[in-house]
Amino acid sequence: MNGYCHGVKNSMSSYRQALKTARAEHIHKLIENNQSNPRFLFSTVTRLTNNQIALILNEMITDNSFDVLCLTETWLKPYDYIGLNESTPSNYCYKHEVLNSGGVATIYSETHSLERKWRKTNLEVFRIAWKNSMSSYRQALKTARAEHIHKLIENNQNNPRFLFSTVARLTNNQTPPDLNIPSQLNSNDFMNFFTDKIDNIRNTITNVDSTASNTLGLSIAPKDKLQCFTTIGQEELNKLITASKPTTCLLDPVPTKLLKELLPVAEKPLLNIINSSLSLGHVPKPFKLAVIKPLIKKPQLDPSELANYRPISNLPFMSKILEKVVSAQLCSYLQKNDLYEEFQSGFRPHHSTETALVKITNDLLLASDQGCISLLVLLDLSAAFDTIDHDILIDRLQNYTGIQGQALRWFRSYLSDRYHYVYLNGESSHLSPVKYGVPQGSVLGPLLFSIYMLPLGNIIRKYGISFHRYADGLWKQRLLKTMKHV
Repeated sequence: MNGYCHGVKNSMSSYRQALKTARAEHIHKLIENNQSNPRFLFSTVTRLTNNQIALILNEMITDNSFDVLCLTETWLKPYDYIGLNESTPSNYCYKHEVLNSGGVATIYSETHSLERKWRKTNLEVFRIAWKNSMSSYRQALKTARAEHIHKLIENNQNNPRFLFSTVARLTNNQTPPDLNIPSQLNSNDFMNFFTDKIDNIRNTITNVDSTASNTLGLSIAPKDKLQCFTTIGQEELNKLITASKPTTCLLDPVPTKLLKELLPVAEKPLLNIINSSLSLGHVPKPFKLAVIKPLIKKPQLDPSELANYRPISNLPFMSKILEKVVSAQLCSYLQKNDLYEEFQSGFRPHHSTETALVKITNDLLLASDQGCISLLVLLDLSAAFDTIDHDILIDRLQNYTGIQGQALRWFRSYLSDRYHYVYLNGESSHLSPVKYGVPQGSVLGPLLFSIYMLPLGNIIRKYGISFHRYADGLWKQRLLKTMKHV
């Protein structure tokens, strides 16, 4: 008898579980097939318990298979709707900003009140009033969101990184952070491709003496010389580490978040490492090893093609802190001695895409006023960072920017004996030496590239051509007198 009862009990439990699963699938299918029918959705969700609503919404919203606006019209609060549909900075409060903007909260309360009256009395006058109020609420919410975005952009107009990320978020034009790389591609495939690509480009370039440009009289002779880097104190180191993003590389011995928490204990040995490197002109060997992450250039490109990826170097956290210290002192030196390229935007403080566009537009308008025809040539360097010749870069640092002594020795150490490897799907490629280039993803990389390209501006000026540089691109403009007869 007891065995029979036990069997019945197990059977009943299985039946209840099967019934529960069937009901959940049925409700999921009903809601999915009636996304554009708010009235049906309202009557459906009002019959469900709070737990059922939460489970279904969590699953469907996560899968991006459900239009949240339908439920917004009935029972979701305004700030729930906004929070589910757009991603914004954590320091922004919808409840105090959006809801109080343009009377959104008041309109929502009136709409909800009219809906309850209509449900209770079933009078047509309340249904029409509720419908009109809902229309006003939608418009107010749309206006509040537009004002919010306008305010964000206006308050961050000097922050290009924030503006680009905001526009990408609004246009859904973001590169997937974890793109599924086809399984047939392994880490050695990427490592061999990146290495062969640089070798092939280098083989097509005619060998040029690194000091050849000096014979043309193109070198800059700064009065002041940068003989050595200045050591830093604990306060400066703490600021750099605290302000840095808590990103962790595979090469880091401890997670960056843990390092920040243990900073009061670890700051003295870390400070000794940084200052010893600066004073001795030597970069520690562990700081010169990088893990390459293949990154798709554009989301719409074919992920099975190796040529559609660029190598991004992930460096140890403390190596980036050391580079930030050197970069700050080098930038200050270049600025003080006016060694930056005059027409250089990007990789330079206060010179962004905006200044580049203003310069080019101004040149085109002036040429038009003078009755000239402008021929604009846009050049983009292939694998610009990866093809830098280390000997030529050292020559630029020494003869164009006046870096000597311990400071120059530090850069020699920074560029020599570097290695990298690709890590993909839990597997590492073979270790490959860095014969050319500066790491993409490093702090010093963009600045060193700008110094590497310094002679180009003087060469172009000799031919009377107006130009402007942005990052690793170049815009050249040639003015021609207008021909009256063609």
